[in-house]
Amino acid sequence: MLKEKKAAVIVLTPAAKKLALKLKEEYQVLDIYLPSKLNSESDNYFSFNSLSSLVGRIFKEYDALIFIMALGIVVRIIAPLLESKKSDPAVLTIDDTAQNVISTLSGHLGGANQLTAELAEFLEASPVITTATDCNNKLAVDLLAQRLNCEIKPFERLKKANGALLFGRELHIYSDYKIKLEKDDSLKKYSLNQLSELSRSRAFEVIISNHKFNLRENQLQLIPRNIVIGIGCRKNKTAAEIEAALGSLLADFNLLPESIKKVATIDLKKEENGILKLAAANNWPLEIVAREKIQKVEADLDIKKSDFVKKITGVAAAASPAAILASAPGKLIADKKKYSGITMSVFEEELKDE
Repeated sequence: MLKEKKAAVIVLTPAAKKLALKLKEEYQVLDIYLPSKLNSESDNYFSFNSLSSLVGRIFKEYDALIFIMALGIVVRIIAPLLESKKSDPAVLTIDDTAQNVISTLSGHLGGANQLTAELAEFLEASPVITTATDCNNKLAVDLLAQRLNCEIKPFERLKKANGALLFGRELHIYSDYKIKLEKDDSLKKYSLNQLSELSRSRAFEVIISNHKFNLRENQLQLIPRNIVIGIGCRKNKTAAEIEAALGSLLADFNLLPESIKKVATIDLKKEENGILKLAAANNWPLEIVAREKIQKVEADLDIKKSDFVKKITGVAAAASPAAILASAPGKLIADKKKYSGITMSVFEEELKDE
């Protein structure tokens, strides 16, 4: 949904400005960029003198850029700025008569295809989407990854996965999660324990799991970000010590670091430098859980508890309750693992396929 995106609309002509204002009425979050000659003092929109300089400056600042101008201009302007389909923003192009809305860049991962359909419906225009999987009504693996909030690994095999369906090969999906898949004769789903017995087929294989696999050339993995790590530690434990403990924990449970969604700890440790540095270094959100919240539920939690810990902190456990209370529904898969003055717990959230 465009209303949930940080988006900008860029115009060149009076007709395009009129269309941009129509979009602004519906999508108030939009930032409008106008040539200086079209931006009067009463408009109070963003002005620019050079289109190429403007786009170079804001290209990475927005989730989506909507150009109301000729497609050729857009292609020439954005070409030097392109880096990766993993990081480039969604780019849409609309002609200034609003006949067509064109998905121009980052159709799947950036969401340009979905935004194109949405804006075309609002403007009563024709949506122009040229992505092969969409045109052939086939599952796009990158769109599935986005839907499930998964990391794609290795990313360079994504073309092979999507190409398997487009060129008539079977695509086998292995997962123990409940996943909704489109009806397609060339698409097969199996449980993970069937992987070894079926994996010698000509099919391309997609594994959906937060566990570590030694992938072959015909395999790609979607790694769900659904692991929450609860952390407790003695005072002044360093980030390096906590990271080493985390590495051991992940190895013990064969979990990939890419699956970590966030880390959690109790309020007593909210200024613990080692935990703060670990979260910041890995760009993991850190959720602080109040001990009052733990006290309300700890009697009902089936976890390891300690009278000594309760005497010191006011709660009978720290790492596991923090992980549980910081998570969406799921299950605790590791309860209070000890690593030299550090305790860690692992909570796995259910995979939501909406």
